[in-house]
Amino acid sequence: MARLPLLFSICARAQAGACAAAFEQASGVLPSPRIRGRREAAIAAETIREHLWRILLDWPPILGEPPSRDEMAAVLALSNRILARLDPAGDLFSAGVSAASGQTPGLDVLLTDLTDLLTQKVFGVTPEHWLNLIGDPSGFERWCRKTETLAARLLRSLLESGEASLGQTPITALPRLSEEDLIARMSDPDWADFVARPTWEGQPRETSPFTRVHPLPLIEVYGAGLFVRLAAQLADVATGLRQLSRSSAGSAATQPRVASGNGIGLGRVFAARGLLAHVVQVEDGRVREYRILAPTEWNFHPRGVVARALESLPSGPEEQLRRQAELLIMAIDPCVAFKLTC
Repeated sequence: MARLPLLFSICARAQAGACAAAFEQASGVLPSPRIRGRREAAIAAETIREHLWRILLDWPPILGEPPSRDEMAAVLALSNRILARLDPAGDLFSAGVSAASGQTPGLDVLLTDLTDLLTQKVFGVTPEHWLNLIGDPSGFERWCRKTETLAARLLRSLLESGEASLGQTPITALPRLSEEDLIARMSDPDWADFVARPTWEGQPRETSPFTRVHPLPLIEVYGAGLFVRLAAQLADVATGLRQLSRSSAGSAATQPRVASGNGIGLGRVFAARGLLAHVVQVEDGRVREYRILAPTEWNFHPRGVVARALESLPSGPEEQLRRQAELLIMAIDPCVAFKLTC
């Protein structure tokens, strides 16, 4: 449990959260709602940071601008301080941890600083107000056309170029899977093929900010393409901030978990790129099996949402196709560096 977050430095807390949940279920330990709430808040802080890495560093070059390195440095500093407040002893993701104070002194001040940064550098309005615009396509379009943040200008460029609906695919969202079904599938004799190229009911599926947020009013106007996918990443930032604010107010997680104690455990976390699942089998105090299914394997399946989105691009000059392909890949996000070849 100590080593796994070091092996997976990207989304390390999401990995640690899934790991802790899997071991706790296998051993029959049920963490308190307060602990679960604190873990969810830490993963939300990490998710905000992961999305802003793309938004502040990778989106600007699409518009021919330099990456916003100073703003990203400020995000990293705030993120580290927030995580330190949420996990002062460094044991939040230890299986069976029981101690967690009800309040997190100083967190509200840090969240105010983060809210101000997001308001000024990303949304141009408060994140809560921006979330209200998701349900109002005409208001959202006004925001795109009148706001001068990088995010608004990138979305505006898609509207003006007619590229907003690019990349629509027939791939459907990964449904909510039962624990029994997912454990069974990840324990089958062909488990290695499944975690490398997962399908459900014979079909590739998608798990991403787009499928989590699923802003139906925007989809009805602009289609389930590039424009709405980028908006969903922004929405994940704003909703993550809301989760952090609830933690600052002392809220606890409400979702119940079942602690089987039969030596087999499943941990599921919605990380920045989608659903992350860990399955562990423990016998006589030793780990016999450990398997991980990452969201990238769903979304970048050879027949999955990224492949189908790229296939749907209309023919055009190579430079234009490359730009559109890079935008689609970034909108779905492989979580690691990628190289595009034609």
